[in-house]
Amino acid sequence: MSVDGDKQKSFLATYESCADALYRHCFFRVFSKSLAEELVQETFLRAWQYVNEVRDVEYMRAFLYRIANNLIIDNYRKKKEESLDVLLAESNAFEPAMDGRREIERNVLLGEVKNTLQLLSEEERQIVTMRYIDDMDPRDIAKILEISANNVSVKLNRAVKKLGTHFA
Repeated sequence: MSVDGDKQKSFLATYESCADALYRHCFFRVFSKSLAEELVQETFLRAWQYVNEVRDVEYMRAFLYRIANNLIIDNYRKKKEESLDVLLAESNAFEPAMDGRREIERNVLLGEVKNTLQLLSEEERQIVTMRYIDDMDPRDIAKILEISANNVSVKLNRAVKKLGTHFA
């Protein structure tokens, strides 16, 4: 197999192992299925372009999350965040042919999660999402954010305390 074939096979394996987690990460940052799908697609497109121009990426997972986070930040700069009403209006839970109890419950829960995460700064939201939704350890988060693992742990602890005081 050629070098390009090996590169393609490796990249496809990375896609298979990371796409779902990257989608969840994007979704819990932007709270929009279609936007999260677009962000994941753009992330892999940019990663593929980079891999074709530069031979080696040491930590591909961290590299993908860094691209996704930059795209999310770019998106925040372009648009204001959608309101919960828009999210519920876009939902198919209100179609007459559907028993939408689960969908409604899911939307309410997502609304609560979204409102709770809004208490945090963008950086804190990012770290909490990576830790508790993406199930990354502080060392992986540190690589992605290019800060120390200790700094990640401190920021994570402060964010959790901030959320805890809100519910106390």
